[in-house]
Amino acid sequence: MQVSARLNNFRMSAKKARLTVDLVRGKTAIEAKSQLRYLPGKMSEPLYKLIESAIANASHNFGLDKNNLFIERITVDDGPALQRFRPRAHGRAYPILKRSCHVEVILNEIEEGKGRRKVEKQEVKTVSYEEIKKATKEAEKILAGQRNRLKKEEKKEEAKKGRDAKGSGPLSKIFRRKSI
Repeated sequence: MQVSARLNNFRMSAKKARLTVDLVRGKTAIEAKSQLRYLPGKMSEPLYKLIESAIANASHNFGLDKNNLFIERITVDDGPALQRFRPRAHGRAYPILKRSCHVEVILNEIEEGKGRRKVEKQEVKTVSYEEIKKATKEAEKILAGQRNRLKKEEKKEEAKKGRDAKGSGPLSKIFRRKSI
């Protein structure tokens, strides 16, 4: 079963990105991740995360085993280029293209059906506005009770230290200003 993940508009030229992508093409997903983890270069981290995302899609959506996946196809396509201009001699302008690329990873199973588990789809429960409002009021009551309890505990702690709410205690005399 094929599972895919995409990375769109990554700010690197497709030509440079293909150098990193060519290293992991055709390998198992786990082997590709371990190779990309210690590979220097700007493309290695996003590609690592992209493969990790594809593995997560496979295990969560289809119940596939991550040890049974390999990179069937990985493509790097040109994305939109930002056009900038650099001033040159005699009042001319030299165009600069800041290129981007799209990367798509397609994973497939090494052995069909091995380690696959059944995934149950969760039902989506709709909640009415009144239920949300009621739950919000209950949460506010609980928070108000917790705030009151914390204030009472703070007052008890201050009373134990021998200070009142104004802060008149043995330490307040040391830090008192002399000129008023």
